[in-house]
Amino acid sequence: MAEAIGIRIDEIFLEKIDKLSEEENCDRSTVIRKMIKLGYKDFILDKVSKLYMEGRITLSEAAKNSEVTLWEMEKYLIDKGFKSSYSMEDLDTEMKLFERFY
Repeated sequence: MAEAIGIRIDEIFLEKIDKLSEEENCDRSTVIRKMIKLGYKDFILDKVSKLYMEGRITLSEAAKNSEVTLWEMEKYLIDKGFKSSYSMEDLDTEMKLFERFY
């Protein structure tokens, strides 16, 4: 069940929210809820991507923790400028191991 909370928003930002609510043809609360959800998703993606880049979690853990697919997580990292240290030599080594066992 949703819970009502009280927050303080400065007047200038509230005017921007009111303008958005008019443009979106919805009430102020709906706009604020949408903004919170988007902000939360961005916050979590940023947080887990830093943990991944520090080597503290795996890519699949980062995707799971941010509630996106593995492909979406990879795209987010690429969009943020992340460069993998995985090389063509690494791929070649893994392919040779794969061929050896299968």
